[in-house]
Amino acid sequence: MHFTAVLSFAVLLAGAFAAPLSTRQETVSNVTCTDPKTTLDSHTSNVALLQICGGIAGTIEKCQGAPKSTTGQSGDVLFTIKPVDSGATINISKGRWEQGIKAAFAVCGQNKPFEATFTGGASTGDVSVTYGTA
Repeated sequence: MHFTAVLSFAVLLAGAFAAPLSTRQETVSNVTCTDPKTTLDSHTSNVALLQICGGIAGTIEKCQGAPKSTTGQSGDVLFTIKPVDSGATINISKGRWEQGIKAAFAVCGQNKPFEATFTGGASTGDVSVTYGTA
């Protein structure tokens, strides 16, 4: 009986640390590192990251209201998002947004200001993203 419980726990624990079968990598392009010497505060950046579209924190999974542009600001950190295609609106999901930020940080460095294009995220086409100081 005890052996079965230990074995069950070991299987559960191994599954918790197993690598996912596939990871979603968002495509970013046109990445320009706008101020490589500056590193913005990570906590303030995380708060600003969730302020886009009037707030996508918690259970909200997608930009609400189809805005033509949006910002996320906390303290001196500012994210600005605009559709690349004229007339399009923003409908980016939280997952796409966060993965795009990670991909841009992989190019410029963690919490380094950038400008980039994230694939998708608009009613038609891509979104242009700027991350820097307010």
